[in-house]
Amino acid sequence: MLAFKRGEAPAFGELFARYKDAIYGYVRRRVNDPSRAEEITQDVFLALVQHRNGYEVEAKFRIYLYRIALNRIVSEHRKKKEEDPLPVNPAAGGGDAALVQQVREALGRLEAEQREIVLLREYQGLSYQEIAEVLQVPLGTVRSRLFRAKLALRDLLGGRPVRQAGRPVSAAGKSEGA
Repeated sequence: MLAFKRGEAPAFGELFARYKDAIYGYVRRRVNDPSRAEEITQDVFLALVQHRNGYEVEAKFRIYLYRIALNRIVSEHRKKKEEDPLPVNPAAGGGDAALVQQVREALGRLEAEQREIVLLREYQGLSYQEIAEVLQVPLGTVRSRLFRAKLALRDLLGGRPVRQAGRPVSAAGKSEGA
């Protein structure tokens, strides 16, 4: 990002190649229309070009980019005056269609703040600290919202354990085998 900020044009191509799929995936999970998700992704990178001088070195670039994407998604929702849309396919990597639908419905029943944290953590792979920076909330808030979201998901899914870092979460909310 620093090279791009200095005006080195090839640096933008590298940034775009590295982050376009991740940003599109994040936007696509939040917007039900694939072509609109593509447009918003392009808007994110256009905003990056237009505001490259506003990037502060203290912020991780990945956080900065996800924050732009989140702002674009929020703007999109305001324009359409829609309910907060659900992820299109929350079961990453496919799987049982009925289970995918169950997870989708369960995510839809979470509070918007909890759902956003689940999406950023489980589907985008952001760390707790990165999520805190993207959402501009304290780290403890991220942890408590994610914990409550996983408990709620477990209840909504009929007691099925929610996976955490590849391990099932027990009824007490603790990772089994940890």
